[in-house]
Amino acid sequence: MSIFVGNLPFRAEQEDVAELFVPFGDVANCSLPLERDTGRKRGFAFVELVDPDSEDRAIEALQGAELMGRPLRINKAEPRSGGGGGGGGAPRRVGVYGGGYDSNPAPAPRVDRPSGAQGWEDRSYGSQNDSFGEGRTRRRRSSYQGD
Repeated sequence: MSIFVGNLPFRAEQEDVAELFVPFGDVANCSLPLERDTGRKRGFAFVELVDPDSEDRAIEALQGAELMGRPLRINKAEPRSGGGGGGGGAPRRVGVYGGGYDSNPAPAPRVDRPSGAQGWEDRSYGSQNDSFGEGRTRRRRSSYQGD
């Protein structure tokens, strides 16, 4: 079992966190995860003690303890879920534009639609039958001849 240590100050080091748990037994592992993009600490840690019974005592004793002026949140670590923030199963993958996609998407139903190219007309000035275009005239761009 692991212990989750939350609300850590960003300047806390691995040794600072492990030092809190030494009175409760030998620390088997202590890790402070880093952000993938920036390499900065994420503000929490995971600690494992050699004796599982001492982990329960440490959680009770250290809940709310302060480290560098910040009150710590200490809980049993929950096992990681299967992926992307929601409930297990196959992991979601994020595409270039931020939308997720499933690893086995169902094919989209085919709908026969015209492409829109047929019957295209320039509506930038309104069509001939359009009441909005009444009273407006088309102007040709004049080419600048200079002086």
